[in-house]
Amino acid sequence: MTRQQVAKRLGKSLVTVRRLEGGCLHPRQDSRGVHHFRSEEVEALARDVEQGRISLWEELWQEHEHATGDERFEECDRCTVLGKKVKALRSQLDDQSADHQRALESLEHERDRERAKYEAEAHQLVDRLEELLEAVEG
Repeated sequence: MTRQQVAKRLGKSLVTVRRLEGGCLHPRQDSRGVHHFRSEEVEALARDVEQGRISLWEELWQEHEHATGDERFEECDRCTVLGKKVKALRSQLDDQSADHQRALESLEHERDRERAKYEAEAHQLVDRLEELLEAVEG
């Protein structure tokens, strides 16, 4: 596949395809200098993008370039930035899951305590009812 075909398949610009070279894509150059991409590699990348495993959003790269002042933002750096964002989000998700689990355990404990209290009251009422029936019959 040519750069143009790759750009069309990914729905991105030629500039984006060039930025992916050496990182996500590994073209070979023919004797005329035309870059050719393996369709299997392009399709795998397209699937990853479509399934949300990889993001090609220019805003992410520009955000990092703006924050660091680095005009030459290499693909490996992009992967590092995304990796850090994914790691931070996973950590946040783990924290939320732990909070959720603690809240769930607290609610279950409170439910069990209320159930035990209800059952004790029910037994007391049954005992009183039996005493009352004995007194009425006796």
